[in-house]
Amino acid sequence: MRILLIGPHHTGGSIPPYLDVFTAALRFLGVQVERLGSSGVPYDKEQDRFWTAERVRQEAESMLADVDVNAYDLISIHFGNLDVEQLLPHLWPARRPPAVYHVHSLDWALFTDHVPEPDLREAVNRGVAGMDAFVCFGAYGAERLETVAGPDAPRLVSWLPTTIPSGTLPRYPKCIAADLEPSARRPLGSLYGYTAPWKDTENLIAACKRTKEPGRIIVAGPFWDDPSQAGMDLAAEVRGATHGSTQLRVEPTYLDAAARLALVTATDFAIFPYRAQPTFQGSGAIADYLAHGVPVLATDVANMAELIGDAGVIMEPANPQSLADAVDRFIRDVQHRKALASAARYRARRFSAVHHAARCLQFYDSLIRR
Repeated sequence: MRILLIGPHHTGGSIPPYLDVFTAALRFLGVQVERLGSSGVPYDKEQDRFWTAERVRQEAESMLADVDVNAYDLISIHFGNLDVEQLLPHLWPARRPPAVYHVHSLDWALFTDHVPEPDLREAVNRGVAGMDAFVCFGAYGAERLETVAGPDAPRLVSWLPTTIPSGTLPRYPKCIAADLEPSARRPLGSLYGYTAPWKDTENLIAACKRTKEPGRIIVAGPFWDDPSQAGMDLAAEVRGATHGSTQLRVEPTYLDAAARLALVTATDFAIFPYRAQPTFQGSGAIADYLAHGVPVLATDVANMAELIGDAGVIMEPANPQSLADAVDRFIRDVQHRKALASAARYRARRFSAVHHAARCLQFYDSLIRR
């Protein structure tokens, strides 16, 4: 099988790491994969503004200029809110092989919020609706997709895999090395990833203030020191602060795969206090924890509950007391902690890149054979 895999091909954001491990897994399974993708989001850093609509369109046209999509058996396309790739289905030829959109976002805000252009936004909608099939990263996303693609479009539900490549060795970055030192008295909880509106740090801090058992939590990832993106000023937490019985520290630094593995393997429990947000269908970072047998405490948002299953605890959003109670019980109750960790280890294989790629490949094959 020969696949044209379209999607952002750079070092920023959450989609490129997924595409890297997905491509590697498909090739491991014997598939010929060729990549086509943008080198960054359509934003001019020097002028501090997004590109014009015309420039975005020109960039999309240039991406397809030298590509014969009909030289492939299938097109696998990937884009989120801001990626140029969202215009490609509108521009590629009517005669083409089957095209499958992996639904990384439930809405596409580039031509509404950032570069308002109703005609191009409608072109994106038509492009998505015209896909031959979809891969959704949870049942929640599949249900929401019906508003765009209708109830009858072929779809596969396959959870996002870990984006830590197989064979990666942990590397302890200086910025968090001390935080990852084991502590018998204070188990470590962690959350990493880019800051986002659905990551509820206010709820996390309120929960920490209610904790009674001694614990530690680290939040790591880019832009957590930017109040406009984090939703609040976390300067005290960047330095390290104690709230209730919990030591909380924020490290506003990007962690590569080796550093993420160091964080994950040092973590006793992952913590995801999220709030509902229209374009969010579920966390990819959770897969890194579950793939390595780490239990997860999370709020019941999007696909969180189906991902975690019995390998963690789900609580209602914006309820700091229930989050504090879950953290305290995890620290206090050894048997509870062991049961969750055992369930997480049992679920781990479901979050490998090869497992995900094999399911997608079977789905792709069924479309080609139609």
